[in-house]
Amino acid sequence: MSEQKLKEMLVFYDKKQCINENVGYSPSAKKPKLVVQTWKQLGCPITIKKIRALSVDEIAIAHDKNYVKGILNGKIKNGFGNKSLNVAKSLQWTTGSFLCASIHAYIHKINTFSPTSGFHHAGYNYANGFCTFCGLTIAAIILKKQYKAQHIGILDLDSHAGDGTMNTIHKTNSEDFITQYSLGDYDIKKHNNTEWLENLSNLIRQNFTNCDILFYQAGVDCHEDDPEVYSGHFTTEQIYLRDKIVYSTCNELKIPVVTNLAGGYQKPLQKIIDLHSLTAKAFQDSEM
Repeated sequence: MSEQKLKEMLVFYDKKQCINENVGYSPSAKKPKLVVQTWKQLGCPITIKKIRALSVDEIAIAHDKNYVKGILNGKIKNGFGNKSLNVAKSLQWTTGSFLCASIHAYIHKINTFSPTSGFHHAGYNYANGFCTFCGLTIAAIILKKQYKAQHIGILDLDSHAGDGTMNTIHKTNSEDFITQYSLGDYDIKKHNNTEWLENLSNLIRQNFTNCDILFYQAGVDCHEDDPEVYSGHFTTEQIYLRDKIVYSTCNELKIPVVTNLAGGYQKPLQKIIDLHSLTAKAFQDSEM
């Protein structure tokens, strides 16, 4: 990456969104700190932006309030399958990271980054698949209600379908202003993933041209070596190309993008971090 091409990355992050305790199979609780460190080591010009924890009422804008209280009070199991209060507290910060990144992107019409995961399987009143609160729907509804955004797009390129996102959209009657495309809803495998990538720019234009902002789940569990790969089966080079197409197309359409990390399950963890590094490189290399 040459000095002339480097773009500032606005990363909405606080160490409070990470937890060090063992929460099982998913590494999502540990990723944010490691990903931000690696992006810095790549030489990317990163500005860390302040975030805040969301309140019960803010999270409950997309969820049943008793469910939210039960999670935060340690009475209901979270998406990791435990009732840890440390995990519960971190969830207020992960959703806060994504909301703060979304508000800034919408107001300033600029790309932002939220190093977060664990959103798209969380339903209106249930946790599932390492996901507890759907930060995507929370942010979309708040942008609509408080900032007058007219149309929000969700491009979910995690390998697994965003079923929780759709559930929260439906339960909150938000279908008229949120459009979601989820890779996991389609049979994208090695035999047709090259064709899918060639059509990705058109896919974005067809689904999101009228959006004020795009939420981009840049999941890396769609990599061919991931033990949980369902849809995608992309090579490392294709992951980079995917992200570059997303940023270049949205730049051309003048749609600000809020990127988060979503899934990835390879071991050792460094393999996942390396794939998330491709997102930063693709952002730097994308056409303005």
